[in-house]
Amino acid sequence: MDFDTLLKQLQDWTNKVPLVILGSGASISFGLPSMWSLGEHLKKTISFTDTDDQKQFDEFIIQLDKLKDLELALQELRIRPKVLTEIIFKTWELVNKHDLEAYDQFINNKIEFPLAELTKYLVYPTDKKLSIITTNYDRLAEYAASMADAFICNGFAQNYLGHFTNQIHQNNIKSLKGFSGQVNIWKVHGSLDWFKTQQEQDLQLPLRHTIPTGLKPSIVTPGLSKYFETQLEPFRTILTQADNEIENANGFLCIGYGFNDIHVQPKLITQIKNNKPIIVISKEITPKTKQAIIDNKSRAYILIEEANTTDTRIYSSLFPTPEIIPNVSYWTLAEYLKLIKS
Repeated sequence: MDFDTLLKQLQDWTNKVPLVILGSGASISFGLPSMWSLGEHLKKTISFTDTDDQKQFDEFIIQLDKLKDLELALQELRIRPKVLTEIIFKTWELVNKHDLEAYDQFINNKIEFPLAELTKYLVYPTDKKLSIITTNYDRLAEYAASMADAFICNGFAQNYLGHFTNQIHQNNIKSLKGFSGQVNIWKVHGSLDWFKTQQEQDLQLPLRHTIPTGLKPSIVTPGLSKYFETQLEPFRTILTQADNEIENANGFLCIGYGFNDIHVQPKLITQIKNNKPIIVISKEITPKTKQAIIDNKSRAYILIEEANTTDTRIYSSLFPTPEIIPNVSYWTLAEYLKLIKS
């Protein structure tokens, strides 16, 4: 492997400010729950007085124990409304708890936050604008944009009581005085900060410790319900904006994203087939990622993962077989940034 050629390619693709796509792997290292730990939490914390609801939840637990996959287990059943609501509430409570713990760590400078460093690095070139698509509910992308002194555009007014609109991102926000630029954050499965009133009004209520009385979190859980929920606002508009970002991007940087999402990956795969460059960094490059990129004969890719606990494995269109680089962890964002800025 010609490492200098690889490094030059990584730097070139990154410095052209690719669209950033965050998956669950981008959050787990900061204490956010995995799908497995979320499933275990739901099993331990949910019960119902209604016999039919409890019977269905018991069926869900059986499927979860059998399949070892939360999304597959939820797809096996057409979840009753009260069961689905309880799953949404308990999911919000667990993810929010760990998100706020991470937030405290960030503001007290107790842990490194390379996503903030990446955001700051990318928001300055060209037109002072960066776009992020995330399938996560957590606020890590917002924290990173805030630490980069950027204005956040996610479809909601950035007020204490933020209303949803499809027009904010159309303003020339990137030139606002006092900000380093604009970061579009499109959260295709919802956010911990988003809630829906009983009158179906969409609100953004930042950094809540509890769910407000009478409101429901606007997060889309795995399973069959997400096919319906994402046809409603705010998700309908957000998915449209995410599609536009993917189509207009000059390349992609995926962090902890496993190509296991029906809302992002179809458009993404189409653009990869059109030979737009893609970089994926993750602890593990999933089989679905390899299928979407390598098996589709992409001509411009670099995939970076952990190997042998201490090494880095790289798949690339630049060389015919995977290569191992010993005693480095370039699959972590912190080490990846050192490469880009070297």
